[in-house]
Amino acid sequence: TSTLLAGGVALYATNEFLTISLMPSAIADIGGERLYAWVTTLYLVGSVVAATTVNAVLLRLGPRVSFLLGLAVFGIGSTVCAAAPGMEVLLVGRTLQGAAGGLLAGLGYALINTALPRSLWTRASALVSAMWGVATVTGPAAGGLFAQFGLWRWAFGVMAMLALAMAVLVPLVLPARRVDPDGVGLALKV
Repeated sequence: TSTLLAGGVALYATNEFLTISLMPSAIADIGGERLYAWVTTLYLVGSVVAATTVNAVLLRLGPRVSFLLGLAVFGIGSTVCAAAPGMEVLLVGRTLQGAAGGLLAGLGYALINTALPRSLWTRASALVSAMWGVATVTGPAAGGLFAQFGLWRWAFGVMAMLALAMAVLVPLVLPARRVDPDGVGLALKV
């Protein structure tokens, strides 16, 4: 469960930093240098907007469906970026990635007290938060490797594959409805 919650934050954060290293290669391939700044801007705007919806989505859909929705949209956005014939399409993919990433990051924190026993809340919070530091190192490094070999599209493809791999874990570790992991309370009705 901790791996999944931290993985959602890691996926979002790594993708944010990964793109920084990829953009020169992407622009050399598909053009669009005048839209360069929008690649990060739309990603962050999408994530902030989606982060404000975490509670509503969680209450309406429950933990499992909410996380699967975030992973599905993130995977679709990553696939759009990987296949983008031009910068405009890449921007659509980045917006989808950002919105899904904001949801995943918010869920990573919001589900700690739902999916884990109280005794693990502090450790899980530290693990989820540590993913930002991990992403700060791995994101630009991985993006640089993909760019070095002219495989910038594959970086987005790998992100889509990671989202799919994480989706396999969701039904195994997240409850369909909000529950108290310590067994004190009843599940909330959605």
